Amino acid sequence: MAENEQAPVISSRIDEVQAVFPSDTALQDALAKLTLAGCDRADFSLPQTAPPASEARPEAGADNPDTEVDNRQMRTMHSSMAGSIGAMAAAGAVVATGGAVAAAAVAAAAVGAGAGLAANAASTAADSMQHEDRERAAAEGRLVLAVRVGDPARRPMIERILRDAGATRVAAVTRTDNAISAASWTG
Repeated sequence: MAENEQAPVISSRIDEVQAVFPSDTALQDALAKLTLAGCDRADFSLPQTAPPASEARPEAGADNPDTEVDNRQMRTMHSSMAGSIGAMAAAGAVVATGGAVAAAAVAAAAVGAGAGLAANAASTAADSMQHEDRERAAAEGRLVLAVRVGDPARRPMIERILRDAGATRVAAVTRTDNAISAASWTG
């Protein structure tokens, strides 16, 4: 850098809308509608606690929200991977022995299928626990979805979608260079 040049000033501004939901179902509806409206899923987060709105945001340790479709796809992937690994192991054993262990290969394939079923059961149990945790948070008024707003012109649309999906309170939050300004929560 030349003597006369100054380092660029980095200014950060993050706008987001936060909404409190009465149920996991309403939250799932909001996520689906926001995604269909073109919002980036990377801009969604589930802060661990309810307001103050200024403290919970996507980059501050909040959870990423998973939808039922995400969970179903993960169960399918885990089951398929476990089954595929078992089938490949069985096929490898048959090829390596010239077919002498065909019975062992059948048993290995059965183990692979069992592993796939076990992975599916574990994933389903985790999904159920996640749903129960969200319902508990909703009952306590702590089920909050934060949506980062890249284009300020989209904020009214995001707020409308959140309200239409059943949000009981909505707030706009702006943070600039460590200064936080939270608009009032509205119903």
